[in-house]
Amino acid sequence: MVLNARQKRALIIGVIGFIAIGGFPPWKDSSPPPAGTPLNFAPIALPPSIANHSIEIDTIRLGVMWILISVVTGAAIWTGKDKEFKTAKSGVTSVTDFESIIQMPGTERASAAAKDIAKAAYAQAVASQSSSSLKSLPPTAPSKESQNHKYKFPERKVGELLKESDDDDEYWQFVSEASGRVEVPTGARLQIELLKDEKPDLSFLSSMGNKEARSAIVSLDLSQTAANAETLSHLKWLPQLEELDLSNTDIGDQDLAAISALTGLKKIWLDDTKVTAQAIQALSSLGELKKLSISHLEETDHDINSLKLKLPACEVVVGKGNS
Repeated sequence: MVLNARQKRALIIGVIGFIAIGGFPPWKDSSPPPAGTPLNFAPIALPPSIANHSIEIDTIRLGVMWILISVVTGAAIWTGKDKEFKTAKSGVTSVTDFESIIQMPGTERASAAAKDIAKAAYAQAVASQSSSSLKSLPPTAPSKESQNHKYKFPERKVGELLKESDDDDEYWQFVSEASGRVEVPTGARLQIELLKDEKPDLSFLSSMGNKEARSAIVSLDLSQTAANAETLSHLKWLPQLEELDLSNTDIGDQDLAAISALTGLKKIWLDDTKVTAQAIQALSSLGELKKLSISHLEETDHDINSLKLKLPACEVVVGKGNS
């Protein structure tokens, strides 16, 4: 059997203990009366001395301790295997169990030194196994709290937070008012709908949440607000923005450059804005665009048709809803 590093350490400790007990054995007084009186441990070259007494190695105690060291070393090597620690197979699960073994009938004379050796060998085995087990444990499941995206909106209500319906990606369900602190389970695709007939202040986006939380905001509804160029400058804080509704706003041709920088956009509504057909070509860089609604323009305009050619996968809604 090839031993790994932990098993080799356990074997070395066991051999050292085996040799140490042999070099520092227990002794006994073999002179009557009474014969066999146990004495302390002493170096094999310097046995204890008692006048007019015969002193010899206590082979019973020495043999018991050697057996204990062998058992403990074997158990340490077994539990040091590179797999799950199976205490049922070793039959020994704690230091207390080793002490029970030491105190079994026939081992009454085992000394405290033998117990210490057993404890040391066991501790080494457990430490090695614990290190291996910790490495193999699966990652701790995140707490329920860590599974939520946390958002910090202004204390006053700035709109509503909605999530995409599981059944219809065109439908958004109310989650909460966009004010104060809000938590939403991860995995939801979210929309922020700003209050109508107000000038939206989107400066809160930069500190609303971490990048992962902000990436869950995929839709922004600014329709019927006083959105302007300053408003659009804050959209860079929504890295995964896919939908942008600017219908019924004063957004004009000069603002299309900022919109064209949002390369992940898939849907955009510019109905009843000040955007003209001549400037609409600026949106041709939006390669991911699937829908563009500019119903206040005429479908016969040359620039509209040119945009359709550049974005053949995009549905362009113009005039009375034709594309």
